[in-house]
Amino acid sequence: MSEYPETAIVQLCQRLQIDSGFFVQCLEESVIEIHEIDGQLDMGNGTALRLRQLERICHMLKVDLPIALLLLDLTHRVAELEEEVRLLRAPRQAQERT
Repeated sequence: MSEYPETAIVQLCQRLQIDSGFFVQCLEESVIEIHEIDGQLDMGNGTALRLRQLERICHMLKVDLPIALLLLDLTHRVAELEEEVRLLRAPRQAQERT
């Protein structure tokens, strides 16, 4: 964590509208990765989205980060399984129409 200047982290948090304490916790627990681009800290869009989702889960459900991570992973897994079911049903539904 000490490899990043505190002012740069505060600026990134302000830009992302993320609580800096939550951000630092995610960084320390290797939940997110940040990198330096042209002298500024930044992260990928997917990472920023994941960070916002985790913060929202923690805030709305009043759970800690590990629980939020588990809930987010389970939510994504359910979405994957729903997509698999949809794909499996598609050929069968097409057959029934003929």
